[in-house]
Amino acid sequence: MTTTITGTTGTFYINNPPSNLTDNFSLKSQYSQEVIHTAQGSIMVQNERYAQIDVPFPADFKDKHFNGYYTFCFGDLCDIVKIITQPGGDTGKVEYISSNEDRDAEVFYRPNY
Repeated sequence: MTTTITGTTGTFYINNPPSNLTDNFSLKSQYSQEVIHTAQGSIMVQNERYAQIDVPFPADFKDKHFNGYYTFCFGDLCDIVKIITQPGGDTGKVEYISSNEDRDAEVFYRPNY
């Protein structure tokens, strides 16, 4: 499943949900295995075929670089999700500012023999 978090809400869909589905949500990184977000979700639609659950996220979550694969859990039910945030967040690169912006060259003269 893929979900896009552009505001303060993420929508998750579950196929064939159990009848005792809880709305306690946790999001764990596939890379570091750290839980990066926990919240109380809202079950919007639930039937025998699927369930739609909306989960609140912090306002600055979309601005961080959290694009990637995560394990999401609602109670005991866990699955993998791909998170896409807009605009994608910081890349972690530091801009290099040269100390020689005028491109002044050092010239070494070789004597003519």
